[in-house]
Amino acid sequence: MSEPEQSVLESSANLAAIVKVRLAVGLLGEQDRGNWWPSLWFTSNAAAFVTPIYGNRAYVARYHGLVEAARRVHDSRIGVGQALHLFRLPESMERRLHHAMIADPALEAEANVIDEGKAEAILSDTEMTVVGSAGPICVGSVRELDKSEWINLVAGHYLAAFKSGQQSFPYFSGA
Repeated sequence: MSEPEQSVLESSANLAAIVKVRLAVGLLGEQDRGNWWPSLWFTSNAAAFVTPIYGNRAYVARYHGLVEAARRVHDSRIGVGQALHLFRLPESMERRLHHAMIADPALEAEANVIDEGKAEAILSDTEMTVVGSAGPICVGSVRELDKSEWINLVAGHYLAAFKSGQQSFPYFSGA
């Protein structure tokens, strides 16, 4: 396999990991679970409401609704401008995430079957132990987003927060 092909595959794996962590954190933060944001995108009622409109792409609409609900709360707690976080990434990365969500059948399956147990398992798979801290917490600079390790780092922070029952908003400074 040539080097360019390998980097494309690694990028796809990173995009899938970001989507999975977003789904996990988003689901655990919804109103009927952690109550971090006032959304219910992954309930049966939301599925029943969205499916007639979006058909077989309803999971994409639910994913984007969940991301937007989480983004608004993160932005209100962290601020917008010189910070990026799991739900507000660079525009080029956001576009790649959207295309990955549409094109990857594995991500479709992930979005269609995610539940609280699976969400906790996704965050637990990070192998990153973090001491929980409430509120916004800077976990590095935006340059860290070029490396894949940041995904596990933020997942570890969210897992610690959900386990301790406090809200934590990891972010990267210097946008």
